[in-house]
Amino acid sequence: MTTITIHSFKGGTGKSLIAVALAHSFSKDGEKVLLIDGDYGAPCLESFFPKKGDPKPFPEFLKAKAKLKEVVSETIFPNLYVSYAPPPSFGEEIIRADVATHGRYLKRLLEGIEVARDKMGFDKIVIDNSSGITLPAINHLSCSDKSVIALRPVRYGVESTYSLIDTIYKKLRYLDSGSVRKDFLLWNQVPINKDSIIDPRVGDYLAHWTQKFGEAGISYGATIPYISDVVTAMIADISQDLPAIVQQIQTYIDDLKERIV
Repeated sequence: MTTITIHSFKGGTGKSLIAVALAHSFSKDGEKVLLIDGDYGAPCLESFFPKKGDPKPFPEFLKAKAKLKEVVSETIFPNLYVSYAPPPSFGEEIIRADVATHGRYLKRLLEGIEVARDKMGFDKIVIDNSSGITLPAINHLSCSDKSVIALRPVRYGVESTYSLIDTIYKKLRYLDSGSVRKDFLLWNQVPINKDSIIDPRVGDYLAHWTQKFGEAGISYGATIPYISDVVTAMIADISQDLPAIVQQIQTYIDDLKERIV
């Protein structure tokens, strides 16, 4: 089983849609997938997967108030299961917990991964992580085999993200000398011209930073252009038509899958 965390250091990068699309794509391949909403400050999985009844949120498992199977819900899509985050007001309890408490949460996370693999038969876990550097976000990255950094080509976001590689990712990679974790870079919402072509200046910028991230141990994953229909749907539609949205970025998700699997 593989655990993949989708992360970003800034909000608004589209990481949640990438997590959902990736999980949906794996499930269409016949793999049993658990998608976890780990963004306790801005949960969004209910927009894609309306709740049935009143399922227990994932933090109930972290706090040892529920078994893993009690925080996992079926979706209308075969092989795809979700675990919801609580409303932000309740998620604050997780975000503000102290280091010792998060140490216990990390232990529960690792135990949960074993249960998901050995007792529930999952092939993939995909975690939609919270943005930035928080203890919950670091826990999710720590328990993952692979991560994907979602990044828009905005100068301040790119440079600040790169500056944090030593702080977070290299430490995670070498925390265990036998670590085989791999981290990937995904460019999202890349501007294109009227002919759907990336401007050469933007292309040069992406190539420059892709190389720098690569030298720092963050491999290239994929590039997704700005697609106005996708952005409009994410803004205007109360309930997301997941297959319709994912179809528009499926080619790029397939590129990402080929590199991270």
